[in-house]
Amino acid sequence: MTGRPADWVADACADLGTDAVVTWCVGLLSGQPVEDRPSLDRIGGPGAAALVAGYERSPGKPDYWPRVWAARALRYAWHDGPGVHGAVVAALADPAWRVRETAAALTRVHELGEAAGALRGLLDDDVPRVRTAAARALAVVGEHDDLEALATAGEPDASVRRARDASRRHLAARLDLPDPAAGER
Repeated sequence: MTGRPADWVADACADLGTDAVVTWCVGLLSGQPVEDRPSLDRIGGPGAAALVAGYERSPGKPDYWPRVWAARALRYAWHDGPGVHGAVVAALADPAWRVRETAAALTRVHELGEAAGALRGLLDDDVPRVRTAAARALAVVGEHDDLEALATAGEPDASVRRARDASRRHLAARLDLPDPAAGER
């Protein structure tokens, strides 16, 4: 198995069916056990299953990788079936920042408007990468009120401030509103 995540997921969909891959990923994202499933190598890449098995034998190791890989795989294998949107929105509150970040990116890719409230909450996340992903997603799924939420006052990280500014401009343009930066000059 070589290639990129998109290739791994495409191969899994060709072998197992897209619906089966989506169902599997939703289960993983929701915290269902890894056992009795296809090999995690199918969505996490070569060595993913061995990595997780090694963690299972070593208490205290991170347990979030299957959820990260599941969220990433849903970027490439998707349907709007029961529970899919809810699992992604719920993942925005995952204790692992990598899962929150990947789920925020997924809400942007699939334009999950129902995630806007949770994304607003992530603008105050402890992890800058999560705040950036939330801001970028709000640019796509947010509404007028989110322009204020994306304001950069008090944001300590320069890269997050840049992402929030760009997201405010994108959101304003998407909603056919004046550039919010124009009033700040």
